[in-house]
Amino acid sequence: MPDARAQESTPDGFDSTNWSLIVSAQRNTDQGAALNLLCQRYWRPIYVFARREGLAAHDAEDATQEFFAHILERAWLDRADVARGSFRGFLRTLLRHFLANRRRVAAAAKRGGGPVRLAELAADRDELEQVAATDLDPALAYDRMWALSVRRLALERLGAEQSDAAHARRFAALRPFLVRAPASEDYDRLAAELGQTRNQLSVALHRLSRRYTELIRAEVRSTLANPADVDTELRQLVDVLRR
Repeated sequence: MPDARAQESTPDGFDSTNWSLIVSAQRNTDQGAALNLLCQRYWRPIYVFARREGLAAHDAEDATQEFFAHILERAWLDRADVARGSFRGFLRTLLRHFLANRRRVAAAAKRGGGPVRLAELAADRDELEQVAATDLDPALAYDRMWALSVRRLALERLGAEQSDAAHARRFAALRPFLVRAPASEDYDRLAAELGQTRNQLSVALHRLSRRYTELIRAEVRSTLANPADVDTELRQLVDVLRR
């Protein structure tokens, strides 16, 4: 019987769940590639948690870099237990301990370097700071940014699937309506812009929405030790986005 945790192939080259990336990192069989991938995918919730813990923007950037440098030291991997369930929860607990220890030792911040390209922060600044400025406690702010990151990753995968010349332009035009329903005037504008009928656009948007939902589920499933928990995890992420 195939492994119940097996996932579909992803464009980043890893045919695995996020938990199995941790296993790969534990074995150190990939020259750090697994940990680098995890860092690139999940630095945004880390940054927002640090901001909600009271760190200024520049200090939160430092803390994010330091946290992933800490991860790359690999000592924490001995405590990574797939049986604990949610990778989201495991990483949040690890981060809470890291920040508490950081405050105790008042470690000097070291900016730059590390696996996380925080230059990307400039493009995300408005969204990140909007979440960081809420009155949510740090854990809820972290979960909200996690949910937004899941959406972002699913959209990136969908965009990669639609990247050929025949579909890229239409995807760029329809992408905003994957998170909000188009109005009648939107259909009129898109029909004129893309040279397609309203019916063709409606069918294309329905197919993109269905695939987008599949990719969100796949992303969430990859963060769970038990894929059967995907609906519960999805409900929690949807709920936190509504707050």
